[in-house]
Amino acid sequence: MAAWRPVISALAQPTCRIAHDEEDAPARVEREWRRLLVEHRVVTDDGRLLVSLSGRGGDWALVRLPYEPVRLGELGPDPGQPEFVAMSVAGDAVCGVTAEEYDMWVICTRPAPE
Repeated sequence: MAAWRPVISALAQPTCRIAHDEEDAPARVEREWRRLLVEHRVVTDDGRLLVSLSGRGGDWALVRLPYEPVRLGELGPDPGQPEFVAMSVAGDAVCGVTAEEYDMWVICTRPAPE
């Protein structure tokens, strides 16, 4: 839950914000999310990271980031509404994607200690 908290907090501030009605919004969110994973050291050199989907009870899956784009809109409870958190294998960095009313947010931060 410590990894989700800074992403779902009412005080959360997006690292990147992309309007739902922006041209090519889903592809832009994926590109920004991928860029921020590297910038914030969420993904390892060999492409590994942990992913937790909304509504999955805090379950984490160790995955390898594919070379091809990821359809982020499928990683949420509703089609086209991404809602998930990626976390570094070390647990020291998170980068979540959430669909807000007018925008999709990418929020990168460090989880607060419990």
